Amino acid sequence: MAITRIYLDDDALRRVMAISGVHTEQDAVNLALRFFSSHATAADYEHPFHPRAATAS
Repeated sequence: MAITRIYLDDDALRRVMAISGVHTEQDAVNLALRFFSSHATAADYEHPFHPRAATAS
């Protein structure tokens, strides 16, 4: 397992924790990564995924 310092979207992190019931930020991030990697493929995205586009309202 790698240690990586990243900035997280606090609202998205809280939603993942509330929906999933996990108690740590690390578990929430790992769960989200596993979920995304098991449900998405490169073919699902015409262009590389940009996180700001996903949060734009």
